[in-house]
Amino acid sequence: MASGIKFRDAAKRLTQLEQELLDAASKHDLAVDGNERSDGHHHPAEAASDAEMREHDLRVQGRLRERIEQIERARAAIANGTYGKCVSCEGPIPEGRLTAIPDAERCVPCQTKFDRYR
Repeated sequence: MASGIKFRDAAKRLTQLEQELLDAASKHDLAVDGNERSDGHHHPAEAASDAEMREHDLRVQGRLRERIEQIERARAAIANGTYGKCVSCEGPIPEGRLTAIPDAERCVPCQTKFDRYR
């Protein structure tokens, strides 16, 4: 478990991180941005540029959504007392890692393996 980690401090950091992610998501909101981009392009390159920008925004939105879901899982782990425990090996996640990445679910070795096979 997260010995030395104060759950209240972790919850506060998670809230700050979530707000930063929500702010970033609002900058890539396709529903709002869709009104500014029109399909009445005068040149095919403009349409291609707009399509590329929409694809980029979709990728960013997906990553932000995944991260917010990870924050929700971290909050659930705080609530059930498993915060700071690696979901893969069940060993402790180092305090420094949790300080840097408060929603970390895995220790560094397990995260490396997870990323490699994902």
